Amino acid sequence: MARCLRDILPSSGLSKEQREEVAEIVHDVVRWKKLYEYISNNRGSEHSPELYVKLALEGAQAGASEYPFEFRYSCSSYVAGILKEYGEWAEFLNEKPPTALCINFNKSTPEQVMDMLHEEHIFSERSILDTAILTTSVSKYSQVLQKRYAHVQDENSQLIAHLATSLGESIFDFCAGNGGKSLAMASVGKNTKQLYAFDTNAGKRAILAQRCKEYDATVQVEKPHPKRLFDVVLVDAPCTGLGAGRRNPEAKYIEGPSDFPETQVSILQQGAGNVRKGGFLLYAVCTITPDETFKVIQRFTKNADFSVTPLTSVIHKEFLQQTIQGAFTVLPRGDLFFISLLHRE
Repeated sequence: MARCLRDILPSSGLSKEQREEVAEIVHDVVRWKKLYEYISNNRGSEHSPELYVKLALEGAQAGASEYPFEFRYSCSSYVAGILKEYGEWAEFLNEKPPTALCINFNKSTPEQVMDMLHEEHIFSERSILDTAILTTSVSKYSQVLQKRYAHVQDENSQLIAHLATSLGESIFDFCAGNGGKSLAMASVGKNTKQLYAFDTNAGKRAILAQRCKEYDATVQVEKPHPKRLFDVVLVDAPCTGLGAGRRNPEAKYIEGPSDFPETQVSILQQGAGNVRKGGFLLYAVCTITPDETFKVIQRFTKNADFSVTPLTSVIHKEFLQQTIQGAFTVLPRGDLFFISLLHRE
C-alpha cells in the first residue's frame, strides 16, 4: 500500500496537503478494513470503497470498544492470538505514526535539517536518538531529502544502526536491500567504520551503490557474496512486517508466518560464515510473531557455534525490552522490532 501511494501521489497533480489527506484516508481504510467489514455486515450494507471511505471520514473505529478482539483491533485471527498476550501492542499497531528522518551527518546537522523544514513550514521535532527527526509525511517532498541531508527511516531501524556500529570496526550489512541501514550506519559512524553491504538482488545492489554515492556514505557494496570475516554481521531479514503495521497496516491481516522462518534461518546460517571468532551476528526483524523471533533463534543456535548475548550492557539498552532470546525495541514512536545478538564462541 505504501509503495502504491509513493508511486501514484507525486504525479496526481494534488498539492502536498491534499496528498497528505488522501494518504491518511487510505491508511485508515486499510488499517480498519476488517472492522469496517464488520460494521457493514451489521448494517446489512454492501462492501464498497465508497462505504469504507465514508466510515474512515466518520471515524467509525471510535465506537468499536465492545466488538470482538479481532474486529476491535482490525486484524486476522492469527494476529489476534499474538496480540492478546501483548495488549499494549494491539493499541500501538493502530496508531498513526510520525514520519522519521535519519540525518546524514556526512552532509548535514540536526540544526540545518530542522531549519530547512521550518522554512518549508513542515512540522518537526527532535527524537531521543541524535540521528532522528520526527515530522509528517509531507517531509518526503522536502529539500532536505532532495539534497540528501537525510533519508526516511523509522527510529528503531536507526536504533539498530547505532547498536551495530557500537559492536565493532568492520560491519557487514548482509541483507542490505536498498541500503537504509547502511546509510544510517555511515551517518552514525561519520564514515569512520569499515562498512560493507550485500544483497542477492542485483537491482537493489545497484540502487544501494548509487544511494551511497549521493549520500557521501563510505560503504563498499559487495558482489558476489564475500568470503572474508567481519567483526559484526547485520542480518536485517525479510519478514511478515507485522511490527511496522502502523505504516503498512495490511500486515495485520496475515494468516501465519508463511515460509519466512525458513528463509530467516537460512540467511542467518549464511551470514554466520562471515563472522570472525569472537565477533557478533546481529539478527533484526520488524515483526513480533513467535515463529520469526524466538523460534528462529532457538533453531539457529541449536546447531551453530553461537550463543545469545544478553542486551543488558549495549548502547541504548534502555530502549530494549529484554527476552530470553533477544529483545523487542521500545522506542515509543518507532516500529516494533525483535533483535537478537549472537556471539561467536
